[in-house]
Amino acid sequence: MRLIVITFLFFFISFSGSAQSFELWSSAGVKYKLNKKIHFSGSFSSRFRDFKARTIFPELTVKYKALKWMHLSVDYRFVSKRENNGNYNGANRINFNTKVKNNWDRLSYAMRIRYQMSAEAGTVGTYNSDFDRALRFKPEVSYDIKKSIFTPSISVEFFYNPNSGLYGNRIDKMRYTLGTDLELDGPHSFRIFTRIDHKIYDNNPTKFIVGFDYQLSLNDILSGNSKKGEL
Repeated sequence: MRLIVITFLFFFISFSGSAQSFELWSSAGVKYKLNKKIHFSGSFSSRFRDFKARTIFPELTVKYKALKWMHLSVDYRFVSKRENNGNYNGANRINFNTKVKNNWDRLSYAMRIRYQMSAEAGTVGTYNSDFDRALRFKPEVSYDIKKSIFTPSISVEFFYNPNSGLYGNRIDKMRYTLGTDLELDGPHSFRIFTRIDHKIYDNNPTKFIVGFDYQLSLNDILSGNSKKGEL
């Protein structure tokens, strides 16, 4: 695990040094477990660049535990993205997700496959992986450090454009992420991360991102339990 982190960190620093822009991402939400199989969650996310909100979106998720090692989920987002002229371009987006996960001692490894589809307001001249159809593949490895609140993780996400045509049927973008979950007492879950967002076919291809996610467990509040949260 240490060798993987060092190799990934070296690669990460190399990319971040050539980034054309910096963004701050934040998300806050709530989650509720209906039973052992079905979970609900909702959140509001914002992404800032040059002290301006570039992208904002609320999201609702329904997750189903199909097997011990596999979850199926559906997300709905209304994405508002600020264009260079100052106007916001809106889109309704739905994600269909399958996530498989397994553990080996304190090491966890997972793969998320996402099919993303969108209905955008207005017109777009080129392919945009935030709005248009995409197939996304995200392998991830995490490690639960003994006697620590930190569970660091590393991941790479591939964005594949499934559309036919000149710019279709190819990997359009990749994301490299280093982050950690913080195991806090009570109903609170917190995650911080750094990310490189690299568009392969773009004049300004690389963004360096720092982000944090917060989530509140309604089950813990309603039951009055105090325990370590999971993000």
